[in-house]
Amino acid sequence: MNERNCVIVDAYSTGRFLPEEFKKYGIGTVHVMSAAQIPAIFQSHFNADLYDEVIRPPQRMGYEEIVEYHLKALHGRELEFVIAGCETGVELADSISERLGLPSNGTALSAARRDKSRLCEALASAGVRSIRQVVSDNAGEIASWKRAENFNEIVIKPLNSTGTEDVFFCSTDADVQRAVTAIVGKTNRVGAFNKLALAQEKINGQQYTVNAVSIDGDAFVTEAWTYDTVPVEGASSVCSLERLLGGKEPIVQELSDYLVRALQALRIADGPAHAEIIVDDRGPVLVDFGARLQGTMSAKARTMALGHNHLTLTAWRYADPKGFAEYMRRRGVYKRQAHALCVSLISDMGGVVTGYSGLDEIRKLPSFADAIAFVPIGQELVPTIDLASTPGIVYLVNNDLIQLEDDYRQLRAMRMNQVFDLVAQEANQ
Repeated sequence: MNERNCVIVDAYSTGRFLPEEFKKYGIGTVHVMSAAQIPAIFQSHFNADLYDEVIRPPQRMGYEEIVEYHLKALHGRELEFVIAGCETGVELADSISERLGLPSNGTALSAARRDKSRLCEALASAGVRSIRQVVSDNAGEIASWKRAENFNEIVIKPLNSTGTEDVFFCSTDADVQRAVTAIVGKTNRVGAFNKLALAQEKINGQQYTVNAVSIDGDAFVTEAWTYDTVPVEGASSVCSLERLLGGKEPIVQELSDYLVRALQALRIADGPAHAEIIVDDRGPVLVDFGARLQGTMSAKARTMALGHNHLTLTAWRYADPKGFAEYMRRRGVYKRQAHALCVSLISDMGGVVTGYSGLDEIRKLPSFADAIAFVPIGQELVPTIDLASTPGIVYLVNNDLIQLEDDYRQLRAMRMNQVFDLVAQEANQ
C-alpha cells in the first residue's frame, strides 16, 4: 500500500492535535511554517516530534518568496492534501494547495478570509448581509464616519488579529482616539503589523459560535453554541459562557442557512470553518470568521456532548472524503447527545500561579467534563480583558439540565484565588 502524507501549515492552537488524528488513518504529516518564527502565543503548542518533517522558511522572506520556498521543498512528493492548522496558516495553505492541484479553497479570496474588512466586502458583493464599516489610521476620520452614520456606539479592532485582541467598544471621540492609538502601529499576537484600524457598526443581539466542515462545496454545520459576554471597562467584552444548542432548534437552522451563504461568498469549498454570528431584529450577520478549526476547545468534552467534535470531523473529511461525505449527507442536522456548557473563567485579580488547589473541587462537580487552557504554573494570572487573558476554561456536560445549571452556579461562585494558588508578583522576583 502506498504511503499516505499531508501538509499542515502552522499546526498551532487546535491544529496541533491534527497529526495524531491523521496518524489514526495512517497519514504522515509534514509541518510547514508560514514564518521563520512561531508567534509567542503559540510557541508552547509546537512539538516537532509529531511530524515526519518540519519545513521552516528563512528569515526576512516576503510572502511570495515563502510560497516558492515551500513549493520547492515539497516538489516531487506524493501529498493528499494541505490544511491550515490555525489562523496564521490560512493564506499559505490556500496558495500551496492551489499550486499543487490538491483540494483547495483557492487564492482569489484568501485575503478576505483573514482581513475582516475584505471579508465584509466579499459578503456584501455576494448579497449576504454584512456589517457597515470604515478602515483608517486616523481617529478623526473614524469619529466623523461614526457621526455621519449616526451610530451611538461602534466597534474598533485590528484587521486580522485573533482571540479578541484589541477589540474596543467606542461611544465617544475619546474612546475612538484611545482605540486607534492602541491598535495602529502595533504588532499583534500573531505577528501582523497593524497599519490600519477597522471600525464597524455595533450589532446588538444574541451572539453565537457555529462550526462547519465543507467538502467539494457542500458545508455541514457540526455544532452551534450561544455565546454570552460580559463588558470590560476600557475595552469591549469577554466571553463568559457558551451553551450548546440542539441541532433541530429553529435558530440553528437560521444560523446554518446564513453560514452556508457566507461560506459560498467566501468560496470556502473544503475544510473547517469557525464563525461568530450575531442575530438581531434583522437576522444573522457574521462578526468574525476563521477558515480553520475553532481554537481553544476541548475535543473530549464536545465529543461527550455531540458524539463528535470539530477536530475529528475535519480529520475524517480529509482522510476519508467518500466516507465522510456519505455519512454527513445521510445524517442531516447534528444531534445533541447531552447538554453542555463551556465556561470561561474571568479574573479580577493578579498573581503568579503556584498551583490549582480549586481544581479538585471543580472536578467533583457531577457535570465536570474537562478543564483546559489554565494559566501555567509559574506564569502570571492577570485581570481578564480578552481571550488570551482568560485564566481557564471548564466544560460541564450532563443529560440532567437541573444538575448542569446547579454545577454552573457553584463554579461561577468560586473566586480565582479559590481556583488558583497565587503569590504576589513582587514576592516572586
